[in-house]
Amino acid sequence: MAMDDNESCGSRAMEPSSPKQNRLHRQKVEVFNQVLARLQDLNLEEVKLPGFEDHLWLHFNRLPVRYASDVNVERAEDVLMHKRLLDQAEDPANRPAFDVRLVQVQPMYNGVSTNTVDVNSSVKDEIPSIHPPPTFGSSPNLQALEIHDNKAHVSHGESDINSTSRSTRPMHEVTFSTVDKPKTLTQLTNIISEIGLNIEEAHVFSTTDGFSLDVFVVDGWPYEETELLKSELQKEIMRSKEQTPYIQLAIHEQGQTSESGSESVKIPNDGSDDWEIDIRLLKFENKVASGSFGDLYKGTYCSQEVAIKVLKPEHLNMDMVKEFSQEVFIMRKIRHKHVVQFIGACTRPPNLCIVTEFMSRGSIYTFLHKQRGAFKLPTLLKVAVDVSKGMSYLHQNNIIHRDLKTANLLMDEHGVVKVGDFGVARVQVQTGVMTAETGTYRWMAPEVIEHKPYDHKADVFSFGIVLWELLTGEIPYAYLTPLQAAIGVVQQGLRPTIPKDTHPKLAELLEKCWQQDPSQRPGFSEILDILQHLTREVGGDGEDKQKDKSIGSFFSALRKGHH
Repeated sequence: MAMDDNESCGSRAMEPSSPKQNRLHRQKVEVFNQVLARLQDLNLEEVKLPGFEDHLWLHFNRLPVRYASDVNVERAEDVLMHKRLLDQAEDPANRPAFDVRLVQVQPMYNGVSTNTVDVNSSVKDEIPSIHPPPTFGSSPNLQALEIHDNKAHVSHGESDINSTSRSTRPMHEVTFSTVDKPKTLTQLTNIISEIGLNIEEAHVFSTTDGFSLDVFVVDGWPYEETELLKSELQKEIMRSKEQTPYIQLAIHEQGQTSESGSESVKIPNDGSDDWEIDIRLLKFENKVASGSFGDLYKGTYCSQEVAIKVLKPEHLNMDMVKEFSQEVFIMRKIRHKHVVQFIGACTRPPNLCIVTEFMSRGSIYTFLHKQRGAFKLPTLLKVAVDVSKGMSYLHQNNIIHRDLKTANLLMDEHGVVKVGDFGVARVQVQTGVMTAETGTYRWMAPEVIEHKPYDHKADVFSFGIVLWELLTGEIPYAYLTPLQAAIGVVQQGLRPTIPKDTHPKLAELLEKCWQQDPSQRPGFSEILDILQHLTREVGGDGEDKQKDKSIGSFFSALRKGHH
């Protein structure tokens, strides 16, 4: 039987502690009751099992509140499917668990879905629904994305949003469940992309116990039946598992020491330098940052202030070690004023760490978004010039950064900005193109999002987003989830809106950098020329003069610094 707001059952006994939590709790209870009632009306055998009501509530309770607010209660059986997939994903052999069903997406009329009550009933009658709708309907964020894209500085044509064809579109809804960990979303979208499907909408949820539920509405599959699509997805899942390179780690037993170099993670070495650091010579001071798989410390090495990035041994896996190996391989070869200086590394598990110079004034991201700092135009141009010099050097050495964003731009005590974090950087091969998705969606070039071949111009696109971020102090596409932003960039030509008072030459540079066609984007040598000319035009202070007081006064308070 359905429960009321005051009823207790298992975890339902927990009382919300604020008016907002009370409202959200009531909303979740209401949706739960509606779904339960519909499932009971369907007279399914699973619903008749003892304790089903409690298990269904636990399903709602392990997912975020927006799951209940977004789910289509008329598709109650989809909730059962989600619960079933999450249960299956608990067995590692089943990961990722998935299901596919045919859905019918209603067209938009003046920005309103025909599924909503705001659309005239006669319009609805013209469009019969042959197949069931998606589980989560049309996302308000995606509708906002379409409207926003109309107003974007880079969009000069007439919008086709309100002229969408009146014919409904049969599509497929693919739902995955697996362990929630870094790059899970990347792996799933790659699987979908590899079989030629286009993601039209995505809903991504993380459970309280470490699993994910990811729902994609896709098109591109020419058949209405689902079994063949399921088979192709299963083949691609198996193929992706087989292609993952195996890196064997020789992990020391606790308390065991070894002098043998064969027990180290293998880093490509041409014998030209010696960068292996004895961890006993490192002195760890305060922890600067912490993540799921590693910690960042301020410390000293031979009396020099350093930053020490340590991988957590309990979370080591082959992907992490591969990135670690690649970062060391690249960083040990580069020396430039505007690239964070590599000091050395410890490569003997379980003590894997990378040691670099300590950047006492922290990241540009921290300054802009956590401390709410701002750049005046001369300082903005100085930062942009510093970054361009570092990136120009990298590209001249055939290195593609692949994750250029403000979080990876660091400032030293002299106000010099340097490019850092080469965990996903790659040396460009002679063919000139690379594939495989990496980086961060909000800054990522469309060709990288789509898993197409790409080259160094992918970094130029990311730089354009960084430059906009320096200009506005805002997070790119803050009103969208990262995946929704990626879909908008690829399918709708979405770009950030350039403020009206932006210097015309800076606005022109932004639009050049984020051109959809990589060949139309400038190289960093050209970008550097444009920025330096603009600096002289606006009366900037020049490279070696004092920086803006607004940023100087802020960083002077950070004596201990953030890396």
